[in-house]
Amino acid sequence: RTRPEAVVRTPVGPGGVDHGAALAICRAAGLPEEVRDCAAQVVTRLWQVAVGEDATLVEVNPLVRTADGRIIALDGKVTLDGNAAFRHPERTPFTDGADTDERERMAKAKGLNYVRLDGEVGVIGNGAGLVMSTLDVVAHAGGAHGGVRPANFLDIGGGASAEVMADGLEIILGDPSVRSVLVNVFGGITACDAVANGIVRALDMLEGRSGDEGFDQLGKPLVVRLDGNNAELGREILTRRAHPAVQQADTMDGAAARAAELAAAN
Repeated sequence: RTRPEAVVRTPVGPGGVDHGAALAICRAAGLPEEVRDCAAQVVTRLWQVAVGEDATLVEVNPLVRTADGRIIALDGKVTLDGNAAFRHPERTPFTDGADTDERERMAKAKGLNYVRLDGEVGVIGNGAGLVMSTLDVVAHAGGAHGGVRPANFLDIGGGASAEVMADGLEIILGDPSVRSVLVNVFGGITACDAVANGIVRALDMLEGRSGDEGFDQLGKPLVVRLDGNNAELGREILTRRAHPAVQQADTMDGAAARAAELAAAN
C-alpha cells in the first residue's frame, strides 16, 4: 500500500515457467546476480509442483541465502485442489481422515459435494451459489424460530437423478441433528419435472432401505421449492404423489421459513 513498487508481478505465458522465465522473475525481484541461477531452479520447481500436483498455492517463505551462498527453501506451504484428487491416487496412503466427519466421508464415497454444519435444517440444492444463498436464507429465517440454523451444504449439481437425490437424502436424514429438510431447486438444464420425479423415486428408494440406520422413519418433513424450467409440472408431480413427508413452497423465503418452523417444532 505504501510501497507498491516492492511487489513485482511477472506475467507467465502458456508455456509456463522455464529457466529463462525464472531468471527473469529473479531479476525483477532484485536478487543478487551470483545467486540468481540457484534461485531460478527453485522457481521452476515451484511451477512444476503447482502444475503437476494440481495445487492452488505453492509458496516458499522465506527463501534464504546462507552465509556460504546456498539458496534454501526454509519454509513452505502447499494447498491442493480437492477437485483434482481423483487424478492423484498416489496420495491415498497419506490421507489422514481423523478430522473428517463420518457423514462427509460417506458423502464423498457417493460422489456428493457435502459439508456438515451445526444446525437443524438439512439443505439440498443444485448449484453452489444457490445452496450458499439457501444457507443464508435459512439462517435468517431461523432467527424467528429459536435460532434454527442450516445443518449442511449439499450441492447435487446439474443433475438430480433419483439415485443422487436418494443418496443426498440418505446422508442428511441419517444425521440425528436434522429436524427438517429443504430441497431448493432452480430448473435449468435439468428441468423441474425431472427433479420432482427424482424426489419421488428417491423417497421410494429410501423406504426400500428402511432397514438401514436412520431410515426406519421418514418422519422428518421435506419442504420442496421448485422454480424455473417446468416448475409447474414438477409441482404437479409432487402433488399427485402426495407423500406425507413432503410439503411444497412457492418461494425461497417461504420455503426457508417453513423448514425452519418445522425444525423448531419437530
